[in-house]
Amino acid sequence: MLFLAPALAAQTISPVIVEFREKAAGRFQIHNDTDFPLTVVLEPYSFIVDSEGKPTFITLSPDIHLELSTTSFRVGPKQDYYIFYKASADKLPNWFCVYANVTGPHTQEGIQVRLELPHTVYLLGKKPGQANDIAWVQADTTSDAPKPKILAAVENHGTDVSRVSEVEVTSATGKQIYEGFPVFPGQRRNMELQWEQSGVPQHIQLKFEHFKSETDLHAAAR
Repeated sequence: MLFLAPALAAQTISPVIVEFREKAAGRFQIHNDTDFPLTVVLEPYSFIVDSEGKPTFITLSPDIHLELSTTSFRVGPKQDYYIFYKASADKLPNWFCVYANVTGPHTQEGIQVRLELPHTVYLLGKKPGQANDIAWVQADTTSDAPKPKILAAVENHGTDVSRVSEVEVTSATGKQIYEGFPVFPGQRRNMELQWEQSGVPQHIQLKFEHFKSETDLHAAAR
């Protein structure tokens, strides 16, 4: 088990996230970096995400029509395997995730390690989100010791998913980049970011594919 676990953890799926307009015709790749064959079983799920960014996975929605080239296969040592798919939805936008459940051989103790790798697909509407869809509802900094935090929140007033590619926070002397996230239509997304740079954070910017949304940060009320 100690041998298999690190080896399985090195396996990859790519791409991790993709976006399509209306219909999807895509593929993703499983790479086996080990010296032994791997068994892979694919399981599609729908999911919902709360205001803190925590997903909950549920049975694939009947509104989503997904065709996979296969649902189970083996990947040889040091080899790649490509899965092709088509997807459409009765209602847009929509989204789902295909989990690749990767397992290796049993150990001498009879233990089998499993790794789950997600491929997430967004089926978007014809018209991309606009800058005026995003509304700031909070943009504060705290003076919590030992380092400040940024507490911010936005709401998506549009009808499509708008995905943030990255978050940039700046001070007079420093800058820090954070990972992006999707902002779902009609939902609020809260952000709690730890500031690791010099100076007091003063400005926050969200970078989307076609626009940016930014605002100044203010000291949180005590």
